[in-house]
Amino acid sequence: MTLGFILESLHLIEFALLYVFILLALKTHHRLTIMTNLLAAIFAASYGLVDEVHQLFVEGRSFTVNDLIKDWIGVWSTYTIVTLYQLRKRKQELTAAKVDSDFITMRNKTSL
Repeated sequence: MTLGFILESLHLIEFALLYVFILLALKTHHRLTIMTNLLAAIFAASYGLVDEVHQLFVEGRSFTVNDLIKDWIGVWSTYTIVTLYQLRKRKQELTAAKVDSDFITMRNKTSL
């Protein structure tokens, strides 16, 4: 593994963490929903664009599409993982609710 590869990978990690921290900040004030998840991802991805544009005005730095793509891959891959987790958790909650409902229905029928 070269140092260049590690440094380039930091874009992915940096923006994945930015997304997670934004998501956690939103979660402290709101329930974690698909919408708060999406808003956190959009905000983090937008910040990646703003960061690259601001580098146009910094001497010795430049806007690079490759860096922007790496930023966005970090955000959207983590977004996908969180979304899949949310959907799986929701499915488990619905299954548990159905089992509870079936049990209550069965118990009510046997008590008659």
